[in-house]
Amino acid sequence: MYYSFPCPSCGKMFYTFTDSRDQAAKSMYAGIKQHLTQYGEDDKEHTFDDPPAVETNEVYTALTETADKPTGGYEL
Repeated sequence: MYYSFPCPSCGKMFYTFTDSRDQAAKSMYAGIKQHLTQYGEDDKEHTFDDPPAVETNEVYTALTETADKPTGGYEL
């Protein structure tokens, strides 16, 4: 399955392919956190300020699941 989640700062859609929703949430959190840091948005954006375990759970519940690869997104 493909799992996707938008960047809370810029709205870019990120996605990953895995059989595990839990693994997708961990990958999505780490990838978007790195994206925010690289572009200097991590200090301005407050969505990912809680501890990683809390944020990963929030990403887990908000992931979009599809059988087809999302178009126009960025693969993590």
